[in-house]
Amino acid sequence: MKGVSDWDLVIQKRENENYYLTIKRINKIDETFFMNKSGKDIVYLDNGYFVVEFTPLNHFYNARAYLDKNANVVGYYFDMTCYNGVEENIPYYDDLYLDIIYCPNEDNQIIVDDEDELLEALQNEQITKKEFDLARKVCSELIEEIQENKNVFVNMDKKELIQKYF
Repeated sequence: MKGVSDWDLVIQKRENENYYLTIKRINKIDETFFMNKSGKDIVYLDNGYFVVEFTPLNHFYNARAYLDKNANVVGYYFDMTCYNGVEENIPYYDDLYLDIIYCPNEDNQIIVDDEDELLEALQNEQITKKEFDLARKVCSELIEEIQENKNVFVNMDKKELIQKYF
């Protein structure tokens, strides 16, 4: 979180669902972070905003939801991964370059990002063909889940989570 100098953090293992929940409240950021979607600059990070991150231990992706000061979802960012784990009670994941940006407030727009980085990583032997194929497969399945409104993390009530901890 580049430029963030003050934040509050909650990390919790969700035993029944087999994932780690991380909630970050941004208290001080040097500069508002925008993402340009459909020709509009949308604020993703600012003072008082939240990042709710889900690191499932049984899936090959990491899900991040960006929420405004009122805990309304601004957008989602999914990293395709080859492994999700925990070290010293801190969740982590091994990124496979390929990402999905999901904009529910922009006509449910789904953008596949960094396909060029994935291909370049394969060509430079930073990842194997098996990892390349895994990233593409997980990305495709995740897009289908999102389109069919079946992704557990997208469907989760983030306001309720925020209110529970902040």
